[in-house]
Amino acid sequence: MKRIKLPSSEIRILQNHARSPVELIRSKSLAILAQHGEVNVEALSLMFRRSLHTINRWIKEYSKKRISSIFSGMVGNENASKLTREQKKEVKKIVGLPPDKYGIPKKFWDVPKLKEYVNSEFGVVYESDASYHYLLRFSGLSLKYPDKLSPKRDEKLIKKRIKQIKKEIKPMLEDPEYVVLTADETRLQFESEIRRAWLVKGKRTIVKTERSKEHQNYLGFLDQRNGRCEVFPIERGNQQETIRVLKVLMKEYPNQKVCVIWDNARWHKGKVLRAELAKKKQLVDLHLINFPPYAPDHNPIEHVWQNAKSKISNKSDLPFTKIKELFFNSINQRNFNYKI
Repeated sequence: MKRIKLPSSEIRILQNHARSPVELIRSKSLAILAQHGEVNVEALSLMFRRSLHTINRWIKEYSKKRISSIFSGMVGNENASKLTREQKKEVKKIVGLPPDKYGIPKKFWDVPKLKEYVNSEFGVVYESDASYHYLLRFSGLSLKYPDKLSPKRDEKLIKKRIKQIKKEIKPMLEDPEYVVLTADETRLQFESEIRRAWLVKGKRTIVKTERSKEHQNYLGFLDQRNGRCEVFPIERGNQQETIRVLKVLMKEYPNQKVCVIWDNARWHKGKVLRAELAKKKQLVDLHLINFPPYAPDHNPIEHVWQNAKSKISNKSDLPFTKIKELFFNSINQRNFNYKI
């Protein structure tokens, strides 16, 4: 019998079913996991006190039906129910919209809300939460923090402006005389880098930290051609600091034109900056483009900041100088494939 190869998503589901109070579900799950681990059917027959014919049937059924085969033979048991292929397609379509579109008072799907919907709509209840996680992933969802966006955001305007930007920079990206960079500021705060943790439900959890005002602001530039990101420490976001960094940046590209695409912060288009550009001196070969308002999610360098800060989260026990070093290293030691 050919060994079953399990993806990590199915392994997690089977591991949950392996703790089932239902003996048959538990045995089938353990047998499939063991067979994935190259335990032969003769050993499985002895282990689960089942005939070779039965073990081979379990494996054959799993090869055809996957997780649903674990529940075969459970007539009359609510946990034996499963969604058909067509019902899964319907769930995938539904989960693409917020739950409140279907009378479920919530903005985002989670296991209880999905369970409520699937049970009421199809009369199906899965035994393990992992099965609902699998269903959410099948529907194109992933577990992550939602983006915080302004209510002033104009999606139609954003779409139109991003299209214009892509059209404008396309010839620049194809021209070796041009460097195209997306840019943004970020702030590293000593206290704010404890982001999240698994905590006991129903109990208040307090993390004791020494209060500190230590922080550092940065202005970063992400190359849209090679994915290299360069970060400059700045005192604060203002026109003077921005001009200082831009002059340093331009010295790194003495024989090239530089296009910088960034947001609409006042120091990215203020009078002092415009006056400096008009002098046509150090910044003569600099071309500036602004992203549409209230659209930080369209700036690729935002993903760099998120990635770097996730690397240093929960490091409050380290001195701030070390945290800054880790932040820098997480950016400088790799290239990023984030594009407009």
